[in-house]
Amino acid sequence: MELAELRAKLNRLNEQIVGRLKDRAWFALNPAVYTPGAIPIAGRPGLSFMEWALEGLERYHASLGRFDVPDQHPLLPEVVGPSPVQRRLTLPRLPAIAPPPRDQLIRYYISILPRLCRPGDDPHYYGETAYADADLLARINERIYLGAFVAHSKLARRPEIAALAAQPDALRAALRDPQREADVIAQARAAAERYGLDAGLIAEVFAWIIAQTLDLEVRFVQQVAASQAQPLAG
Repeated sequence: MELAELRAKLNRLNEQIVGRLKDRAWFALNPAVYTPGAIPIAGRPGLSFMEWALEGLERYHASLGRFDVPDQHPLLPEVVGPSPVQRRLTLPRLPAIAPPPRDQLIRYYISILPRLCRPGDDPHYYGETAYADADLLARINERIYLGAFVAHSKLARRPEIAALAAQPDALRAALRDPQREADVIAQARAAAERYGLDAGLIAEVFAWIIAQTLDLEVRFVQQVAASQAQPLAG
C-alpha cells in the first residue's frame, strides 16, 4: 500500500477508535469486567470477562478470514483458528515482525478507563462493556500494527534509512513525521470534543498509540536491515 492509502486507512481507524471510546464512556467503569474470576466463566477459572470477550471476538473475526489479510494480526493468536473462507488476496506478505506487546496494550487501556468512565459497577451492562473493550483493543491493535506497512512504504521511498538500524534513536527520528503526528492528535482532539469526551485524555491516548506505532516501525526496519546483512548460504 502507498503511504497516502495507508494514512487514509489510519485516519478512518482513528475516527473509529474515538467513536468507540465514546461508546465505552457511556457505561460505568464496571471493574468486575477486568478482574479475573470476578464474573465466573464455566471451565475458564482465572479469566477476566474482558479477556473472554476478546477471545470470542477474535475467533469470530478469524472465521471470516480477517487474519489471513497481511495487515491484520490477532491479539490472541493462540486462540484463533484457520478460516474456511477462501479469498484472493493481493497485499504483499511483509517480513515477519512481532506485533505490539499485547499485555502492554491491555494494561494501558485499563489504566485510562477511570478517566474515561464514571465510577460504578452495573451487572446489567457487563456484556456491552466487555464487547466495547474487545472491539476497542482490536482496533487499536490494528492501528498500531499498520506501522509495519508504514515503515515498509517509507523504506521503499528512502532505502538509506536502513543504514540507521544500529542507531535506534536516529532511526526513530528519521521515521518520524512531526507534522503528521500533530495533525493526528489535533483531529483526535476535535473528534473528542464533538463526542463530548475529555479532549486532553484522547490526545494522550493517541500520543501513546503513535509512540507504539513508531516503536514497531523501528523494529521493522531493524529486522529488514538484519535480513539484508545476512550472508548468502553456499
